[in-house]
Amino acid sequence: MKNINLLPTWYTQDQHQRKVLRLQFMLLLALGGVMGGWLMYAQRDLITLRQQHDTLAQRASMVGDLNAQLSARRTDLAKLENLQLAYRELGHTVPMSLVVQQLQNDMTTGMALSKITVDVRSEAIKGTGNIGDAKNPAKFREIARLTVVGIAPNDTQIAQLIGKVSQNPLFSEVALNYTRTEILRDYNVRRFEIQMNMDLDRLSIDDQRPQVAAGEVHDGR
Repeated sequence: MKNINLLPTWYTQDQHQRKVLRLQFMLLLALGGVMGGWLMYAQRDLITLRQQHDTLAQRASMVGDLNAQLSARRTDLAKLENLQLAYRELGHTVPMSLVVQQLQNDMTTGMALSKITVDVRSEAIKGTGNIGDAKNPAKFREIARLTVVGIAPNDTQIAQLIGKVSQNPLFSEVALNYTRTEILRDYNVRRFEIQMNMDLDRLSIDDQRPQVAAGEVHDGR
């Protein structure tokens, strides 16, 4: 059986062009879908990158200027090194507030301190070696020689003070130099002078306490 196409040629060509256009349109729709999905994925990545950027910027602002911080730390280090060098040159310091407090704790009613003199010197530790011996040199320690002057109503209170101070582990070789009678505001008082040693190597000095290297301290009492 033979089929005869009676459609005109222009009609056949038009139908073919329409098929081609529909195929192109479907391809464009598919491509648009792919592009849209890619744009959504790219937008999500862009948001993530912006969030990371904001986080890093915030951290950077919290850190501040590293050069300025480094310069400040170097300045602090230089101050500490200079302070340490000064301490080495001056030697041990004497916590005078601690000394006065310890003495006042052992004082009884009517007693008062008028002057404390401090003399810091190095002393060889017994049994550590020989002075001037290069093979077995002696070890030295810093000793503060304290001279305490004060007043008391009688000699009994002075003796009690010497006994209590002698039991204090901070002090050693406590000795009475003299006592004498004086008149203070129409009252007879006993002025006394006590000497004692204090081993500075055994002290743990608080940096917040007032300190002196040597000299005199006058009590306002």
